[in-house]
Amino acid sequence: MTTSTTEANAWGVVGQDAAVEVLRRAIAGGHFAHAYLFAGPPGVGKALLARRLAQTLVAPSTEDPTLPDLASRAAQQIEAGTSPDIERIAIRGVCDEASHDHSSDNSTRIRICQIRRLERVASLAPFAVSRRIFIVDGADDLQPEAAHAILKTLEEPPGDTLLLLLASDVDALLPTIRSRCQEIVLRPLSHAGLAAALREHAGLPTDEAMSLARLAHGRYGLAMRMQADPSLAVLRQSATDEVRRLMRAGRNERFDVADRLGAGWYRERESVLATVDLWRDWWREVLLATSGLDAAPEAIQDAAGLTPADAVRALRAVQTARLHLQGNTNATLALEVMMLDLPVLAQVPATAGVA
Repeated sequence: MTTSTTEANAWGVVGQDAAVEVLRRAIAGGHFAHAYLFAGPPGVGKALLARRLAQTLVAPSTEDPTLPDLASRAAQQIEAGTSPDIERIAIRGVCDEASHDHSSDNSTRIRICQIRRLERVASLAPFAVSRRIFIVDGADDLQPEAAHAILKTLEEPPGDTLLLLLASDVDALLPTIRSRCQEIVLRPLSHAGLAAALREHAGLPTDEAMSLARLAHGRYGLAMRMQADPSLAVLRQSATDEVRRLMRAGRNERFDVADRLGAGWYRERESVLATVDLWRDWWREVLLATSGLDAAPEAIQDAAGLTPADAVRALRAVQTARLHLQGNTNATLALEVMMLDLPVLAQVPATAGVA
């Protein structure tokens, strides 16, 4: 097997050649783990990498078994999510309880009943291929009981089962889960690198490519979603503007925002979680800037008054609030505590770019 960039990109996971190469080498050498943890921020390519791995294992190319035959029926079934042997476990997914309807019950976590179904199906022989593959999309959003339940399958996996866990925040996982998986970290591209990829693969003009690269913070999948649906970019920019205002706001303004989101939590949980996730993305960007790494110009501007420890503290505060929201703690209280823990920057003139 050669290791050229062209071949690595045959999986189509733009910007993740190192991760693809690790998996291709494992396939070629026959040293394949029973469970992998793909870690990285939303939109960086975790789900696509998992799909491509499943397609390569189920429908390998006749010319190179480390590449998928994407034209095959089996690979197309996986792409469409209709393969009987490849299951995706995610928030609001199916379980075996007839009385449960997670699609409409405002679930914000993967439930233990979904993992019990995984355990049951994993014990069955695959229908059409050599192994069953389970993609746990949002392993950091497992209920505590579900996390302990999946640990049993990780400790004693059936011989023909592969588990692929996807997580944006690996620190939210049980250490015992992480220790039983081979962890592969997917990292965002530099802004310039993503802009170049968008020009090459999506044919975007230079200005649009750079604008999307900055909004997506180096994540190709997220950039492509925003390019397809411009409203996502608008929402992302709005959330970024708000979190930047909060960095300079006093306690009363911060508590007003906490009250607004807390009241909305019981009606629009997904929207509130999306806002919190975007704030988390922003503080990650600020952390990069405080560490002297490639970051959005606005993050570099805000990082001038902060240290890496400040950014880490903010990230922890946002993540803790997110966990408390999912744990049915009083939403407004959880958000108010987060607001108190966020660093405060000095006010800047309006011309500096803060809306």
